[in-house]
Amino acid sequence: MFMLNVPAAVVALTLFFFLDDLTGFEITYLLELPEPFSFIFTWFAALPLIFWVAQAITSAIVKDFLILKGPCLNCGNENLSFFGTILSVPSGGARNSVKCAKYGFEIYYSVSDAFYLIF
Repeated sequence: MFMLNVPAAVVALTLFFFLDDLTGFEITYLLELPEPFSFIFTWFAALPLIFWVAQAITSAIVKDFLILKGPCLNCGNENLSFFGTILSVPSGGARNSVKCAKYGFEIYYSVSDAFYLIF
């Protein structure tokens, strides 16, 4: 989940700095308030706003996602399967098949039952 939000967080930080530049660095002056006000502004105003923008961007791009992960029962290698929609392109449906990276065993992930099978 963290890695899904990283690109949106970079975009949100860029927008934040761009907005700071447009306002003539007024946000920077707010961050340079005397202690403890700058700490309070940074952690309770600026960062929640950036987090909210990053979550909104991620939610707009990646819709109704589910990531199932589990180890291969033969070798223990961890495998991931993504269910959801990215930019209006749906994933493989309710059942995905993934090949184990180590030995090539076919693993089937089912979103409805939230389980996986190895063949």
